[in-house]
Amino acid sequence: MTEPRGLPPDTVGLLEGIATTRAIRRYRDEPIPAEVLRAILFAATRAPSGSNRQPFRMLVLTDGPKAAEAKRLIAESARRTWGAKRVADAYDAGSGTDPSSPKARTARAMQHYVDHFETVPVLILPCLVRYRAPNSFEGASVYPACQNLLLAARALGYGGVLTGFHFGAEAALRELLGVPDEAFMAATITLGRPVGRHGPVRRRPMAELVYEEQWGTPPAWAVDPPGTEHTSAGPPTAHPPSR
Repeated sequence: MTEPRGLPPDTVGLLEGIATTRAIRRYRDEPIPAEVLRAILFAATRAPSGSNRQPFRMLVLTDGPKAAEAKRLIAESARRTWGAKRVADAYDAGSGTDPSSPKARTARAMQHYVDHFETVPVLILPCLVRYRAPNSFEGASVYPACQNLLLAARALGYGGVLTGFHFGAEAALRELLGVPDEAFMAATITLGRPVGRHGPVRRRPMAELVYEEQWGTPPAWAVDPPGTEHTSAGPPTAHPPSR
């Protein structure tokens, strides 16, 4: 099997990358080289889409005047949105009062992220150019490209996170960047060289998420590899169906 020429070597294997690509919200103060951005966005453009139409578009913003203004607009939206969520979800109550708790660590990471949003090295706005009425499946033609992008960043020593913080500034962003009405602004992705490190993601055990033959019944082979770290976050797991 031959690899496309001109791409930099991966720093991790595919399966390792999938298992260790976590949300990165703290970035070093350094730009992402153009050749790295090229490889990351090339990976995004290889993603599948409905009927292979590739209706997604990636609007990349780095250090130009419009990029600075877009970052400022989204930063304001991000701080409003996170501030409301921090209160509504009681991040500073219960276990959140323990600085070492996962809840408190998440709150610190999010606060740092929104407080420093204007300085993120790269901002990407994935969009979907609609060619028919909005439907519940249309995300399948844009979000796989977003995941490809994040995995490629991980493979090259960078990291990022996908959010919806642009929603609170969408009208201003459309005017600033010339985004047409028929383009759905699907996400906000920030990228940069991580402060800290990537590491194993914590998710629910396979047996809670994978069923065989009928709803709620995990297969015998749905066993996580040794050393897998888990989380209890998310909605309660449904009970198996009655027999």
